[in-house]
Amino acid sequence: MSYHAPFDFKSSAELLATAEALNLQLPFSQDVSSLLESSTLCKKTIPNRLVVQPMEGADAQSNGAPSELTVRRYRRYAEGGSGIIWFEATAVVPEGRSNPRQLLINNENLSAFKNLVDITRNSARKMYGDSHQVFCVLQLTHSGRYCRPEAKLEPMVACYNPLLDENPDFIFILNDEYLHHLKDSYTGAAFQAYQAGFDAVDIKSCHGYLVNDLLAAYTREHSQYGQGFENRTRFLLDVTHKIHALVPDLLLAVRLSAFDGLPFPYGFGFLRQPPLDVDLTEAIALIRRLVIMGCSIINISAGNPYHNPHVGRPYDRPFPGSSLPEEHPLEGIVRLLQMTSTLQNLFPDLPFVGSGYSWLRQFFPQVAAAVIAKHEATYIGLGRSSLAYPDAPKDLMVRNLLDASKVCITCSRCSELMRRGHICGCVIRDKEIYEKEYRELRSS
Repeated sequence: MSYHAPFDFKSSAELLATAEALNLQLPFSQDVSSLLESSTLCKKTIPNRLVVQPMEGADAQSNGAPSELTVRRYRRYAEGGSGIIWFEATAVVPEGRSNPRQLLINNENLSAFKNLVDITRNSARKMYGDSHQVFCVLQLTHSGRYCRPEAKLEPMVACYNPLLDENPDFIFILNDEYLHHLKDSYTGAAFQAYQAGFDAVDIKSCHGYLVNDLLAAYTREHSQYGQGFENRTRFLLDVTHKIHALVPDLLLAVRLSAFDGLPFPYGFGFLRQPPLDVDLTEAIALIRRLVIMGCSIINISAGNPYHNPHVGRPYDRPFPGSSLPEEHPLEGIVRLLQMTSTLQNLFPDLPFVGSGYSWLRQFFPQVAAAVIAKHEATYIGLGRSSLAYPDAPKDLMVRNLLDASKVCITCSRCSELMRRGHICGCVIRDKEIYEKEYRELRSS
């Protein structure tokens, strides 16, 4: 482990020299053509290997329907050329929203979601032709510990976690009855997503939200959903089974935090004895069961953005009030790459989406291309980078490289906007809207 350092590389040689000095194996290839190869996912042709990761815009209408800003964001992604667009976290029940302007799907606003999908698909076809069929995934969620359906935080948790919960009296521990009925809410939302035209739904199981919280509910007692592995995975597996049974033509995905970065018994994917490090044993067992239940694609992430954001999103500038981590961002990136590589090698026929590339800026294609060429992931996911540089795939198609003046600089301002109750976007690269929003935030 070494100390944090910001991105300061003028060339790929400098990047690779730093990785070598840190004793890190960073994949790298000057040939980026593998990123633009098409692939087949359950008989659907995916135009390339680039994925827009789910990044909340906090700009939905009050009823949860997409707003004009929401539509603008997905039109930009589609025109940018990504093969898969993984639509942002969308609540399945009103009380499960992470903010008052989070997307919420239901029968009343179904037509608005259908319009969003149609505009996204048509924008991609208009730009690249009928053969460019963008694959659309809708992420379904309950925010759990981070529920904020109105102005104040209203935590709903699987169990008290002293590392995440300051005051046990401030949280509401969900009972088994609520969780049992919540499965039907997920199933209903999945059916609505199918009606709206999405190719797949993702049962969000990452970043400390409810399903991820349940996977780490080692201390939840007297419950069908706590302590042992079978119980902790029960909710996710039951929801997967119910959706697959109801809508067999809808593909199933899971975005999984394979490593929470929290010590046992407060986090998933951590060795229970020293040395404290990643342990994929339960993630592997869970993925095996998910495949049996009908899951077709896994999107790997790590960490909790509210507690240890550097684990899943290495950055230059932390969220205000947070300290810099005692590790170099390249250490976090290589850890994410290695986790995904291990899982992809264990499940060679199951597509995995890898994460953690945004900090690499204009050099991410060379790292990502090497990962794809070595079959250490099937797709490459970009979150903050997609907000900043939605047309990066297009530039790769046309120029075979990226424009360094357009890349994400991992400044955390997008996260700051969302956490402080503002609409979220790239303050640096999309100034027309979000620079003004950020100025208002800082002046308030």
